[in-house]
This record gives sequence, structure tokens and C-alpha cells, in this order.
Amino acid sequence: MMLRRLLLVSSVLMSVIGTANTACAQGLVVSTHVYDLSGGARADRKTDVARNESVRSESIISSSLSLFHNGRVYDYVDAADEVVIFDPYEKRFTILNTARELSTTLSFEEIRHMLETRIPAVEQYIKELGQQKNPSAERIAETLRFQLHPDFRHDFDMATGMLTLSAPSWTYRVTTREWADKEQVEKYLTYADWAARLNHILHPRSLFPEPRIELNAALRNLNNRLPISVHLDLTPKEPLNLRAEHRFTLDLDENDRGRIARWDNALNNPGLRKLSFRNYQQTVLVSDRR
Repeated sequence: MMLRRLLLVSSVLMSVIGTANTACAQGLVVSTHVYDLSGGARADRKTDVARNESVRSESIISSSLSLFHNGRVYDYVDAADEVVIFDPYEKRFTILNTARELSTTLSFEEIRHMLETRIPAVEQYIKELGQQKNPSAERIAETLRFQLHPDFRHDFDMATGMLTLSAPSWTYRVTTREWADKEQVEKYLTYADWAARLNHILHPRSLFPEPRIELNAALRNLNNRLPISVHLDLTPKEPLNLRAEHRFTLDLDENDRGRIARWDNALNNPGLRKLSFRNYQQTVLVSDRR
């Protein structure tokens, strides 16, 4: 469940085939499959072809469906039977657990406050790590410091659509493609920004949102391009090597609209228990451990 939230959006990475045409559409569907490549960092993956073959040999560790409809984004993971609803107009997230008939909300302002208050604690921890004078502590301090203040070199190859953000211990390789609807691109990237922030609030031990937000800013500078493949590689310093594949499809079908109708009805169910964010976390965590 932690890994699923880590990549909500998640968060964090992307790849696959996107479909688009010149017509604008009311809705957007994004299906996501995430792969763990940590065990496959071998010499035979030096070429793109070898990397693609390695991805296909890996099992999927997470799948989700994100439906962009009427200004909202409904992000659903079947394994958890949980829907995260992003509402930029109300400036909040709503988390709905249909199996347990529970929900909670978290405002953008609350998320900002939580992220701001973590900074002094992280900086103090980095200082303490620096006083230990050992390679392991120094490596952890370097990773945390970079996440708070990411500093990437940006490269974009127009011929291949490949965007690379690189640093000594952190690399994003992003395959992009043109997308006709500029408004949809901005909506997607705005959602990706906030999903990265929410992910860290849900799981404080997950990656900080700042590197992903910088990646989204780099994508905005490309003008009308969506990320169809995002590969995050922190090796060899950290055992994290992930790739997610996204398929972007214009407009929602009947099944998608039916899902949204069921979720909206569930939110209006008189029997739904609306909990505070902390109580919701505790309730779901206790239930998951049973």
C-alpha cells in the first residue's frame, strides 16, 4: 500500500503509449502500470532496447486508473478499493474507502502547512547526520538535502522527445509526446504536483515532493507535451529504480462514467463515516493489519 501511494501519481514516474488527436475532449483517462527495476540494473541494459526488454520481464507492482472529469480527478486502485479525489476548485483532496464506508478530506492549505513544518525537523536531522562522520550517515544526509533543494541539469532531445533531469545521485528519464489539448496538459501537471505533495503527507518516509515538482515544471517549459514514460533511477547510492507506464486516452467511456457516478453516490451515502485525516489513517492502518 505504501508503494502504491508513493507512485500515486503519483507520484512519481510514467511510461507507455498515449493516444491523442486534434480535438479537445471533456475528459481524460490515464491508466498507469508501475514496475520495479531495482533488481535489473545489469550491464545488458545499456541500450534503450535492453531497458525495454528488462521492463517487460518485470512484474507489475502497482496499477491505477485516473479519470479527469468536470474539473476533478478520480484516482482509483482496485487492490485497495480506495479512491482519491482531487478537487482544485474546492482546493482539497477527498479519500473514499468504499469497502469500509469511510472518507476523509485534506485541504491544500493543510498539506502546505504539513510540508512547511517538516523542513526544520529535516534540517536538524541532516545536521545530526553530519556530526556522525560516517559514510552511511553522509549518504542519507546528501539524499535528504537534495530532495529538499533539488538541483538538476535539464536536457531535452526534440528528435526523440526525451527529457532528462540529472544529478549525481538522481536521474529522471522522461519520454514525452505532443498533446493537442494544452488545457489538459496543464490540468494533468497540476494534479501531478498536488499528488506528489499528498503522497508525502500520507507516507512521510516516502520521497519528498520537490524533485517531482521540478520535473513537472520542466515539462511545462516544453509546451504541450505529456510524459508517457518516466524512469526514476537513484542507483547505485539508493536501491530505487522505478519505471511507470501511462496510457493517456481522450474522453471517458460508459464504464468510466459509471464508476464516477458510484463514487459520487457513495460520498452522499448517509451511512458514510467522515473522519478526520489522522483518524482515517489510524482506522485504515489498524484494519490492514488484521
